[in-house]
Amino acid sequence: MGKNFLSAAALVLAAVWPQLGWAECSIDEDARKLDPVEVGFCESDAVFIGKVDARLETIRAYTAEGSNRTEHYRIETSTVRVLDQFKGKLPEKVSMIADLYDKQSGAFSFENGKEYLVFAKRLSNDNEYAGASERCSVQPTLPMHAAAKAIEQLKRHRSGVKTIDCNRIRELE
Repeated sequence: MGKNFLSAAALVLAAVWPQLGWAECSIDEDARKLDPVEVGFCESDAVFIGKVDARLETIRAYTAEGSNRTEHYRIETSTVRVLDQFKGKLPEKVSMIADLYDKQSGAFSFENGKEYLVFAKRLSNDNEYAGASERCSVQPTLPMHAAAKAIEQLKRHRSGVKTIDCNRIRELE
């Protein structure tokens, strides 16, 4: 890898890492009783099928001014090509960001070249998202081999055959 590429990656990481300090999460027991695909759809800012075109892992340590404590970050940035969309208005490619050292959120990690049904939350930068994890979402992001039933349900929603009512879901949570 070239020196310019690594410098650019470090700049991206420096801009992104403060956004990744997700608070500890838990799943409400009542939400676990609801249809996971419906809850995942309603909780997500975007739901889509995507293929990972590139994956970059960077490791960084940061000590705030005046502090003796050093924070360590292992950030995964995956470039995902959007193949089909169920929710959200997405460009052709999005960046999926995960702090792999964040044990509280159980960040979702992507594999290069694989396809996923992604349930995603928007981060503060344009076209940057975090994939829903099993620890923090009733419906996590799924590898394609495990997504057939959920995709069929999302297609029925998109075609109007069986609509997902997010207002009803939010009332029940």
